[in-house]
Amino acid sequence: MEIQRKGATGNRPQYNTRAHYKQSGSFNKAALPPPADYFAQRGLKLTGGGEWRNAICPFHDDTKPSLRVRLDTGGFRCMVCGAHGGDVLAFHQQRYGLSFKQAAQQLGAWRVA
Repeated sequence: MEIQRKGATGNRPQYNTRAHYKQSGSFNKAALPPPADYFAQRGLKLTGGGEWRNAICPFHDDTKPSLRVRLDTGGFRCMVCGAHGGDVLAFHQQRYGLSFKQAAQQLGAWRVA
C-alpha cells in the first residue's frame, strides 16, 4: 500500500488505497428482491397489519414473535435481541454471516463489471 506524507509538520499519513483495491462489480439496490417475497422465501410467518409486521426472530431462540419487519423497505428490528437493519440485504448478511458483497451476490444485486 502506498503512503503519501503531507508536509513535515507531522500530519497523519494519507493512504492511497484506490490504486490497490479494485472492485470486480457493482451493487444494484433495485435488483434486491421485494421484502415480502424475501421474508416469505425464508420461512418467516408474518402476522399483524399496518406498516410493521411481527415474526419469530431467527437470530435467537424465540418463542413469541419479537421481530418487527417492514414490508415496504425490508427494515427489521428484534425487540428482544436487538438485531436490526434497514433492508433485506442487511437481514441476509446478519442471518447468514455474510459480507456485503457475498450477500448482494446471493440476492442477485451484484453486477459483475
